[in-house]
Amino acid sequence: MPRSLLLAAALFPLSFMAGAAAAQSAASSEFIAKARATDAFEMEAGRIAERRSANADVKAFGAMMVKDHTDTTNALEHLLAKAKLPMDGKPTPNPTQAKILADLRSAPKKDFDRAYVHSQVSAHEEALKLMKAYGSQGDNADLRDAANKTAPMVEHHLDVARDLEFKVGGTSTGAARKIDG
Repeated sequence: MPRSLLLAAALFPLSFMAGAAAAQSAASSEFIAKARATDAFEMEAGRIAERRSANADVKAFGAMMVKDHTDTTNALEHLLAKAKLPMDGKPTPNPTQAKILADLRSAPKKDFDRAYVHSQVSAHEEALKLMKAYGSQGDNADLRDAANKTAPMVEHHLDVARDLEFKVGGTSTGAARKIDG
């Protein structure tokens, strides 16, 4: 066999493995971006709730969002730094989340609590799906572990948000909802 064919045959499995690693890295990058955006959204929405709500339970929930999602952001950033994984700047909400934040800032006072809690049920449903999916199928063991450790907290937040939604006059189902400005 010619030397060039031998070399090509020997390198093919390595190039295939490099392609698989790139795909795995893309999955990890997507998880990291979504997790960081979600934390940024939860922290900012919580701060807004602390300022705008007149309901003590909603304010307390907002404060819990700020604290808990600050903790998860710090833990994720520590993990990323330790594993030398990319961390693109300061976490920011995605465009849909940014619109929800703008809507919360401008919601009439009488509608704020319902709009805020409604957004939290939706956001935590999505975050729980993200954590469970990556926790069971993610390609990075450290990130999988972080997702699995975060999921119970997100599930607790979802339960509290659903209870609050019922109390402030929304529905308690939380299924397939959209934010209606």
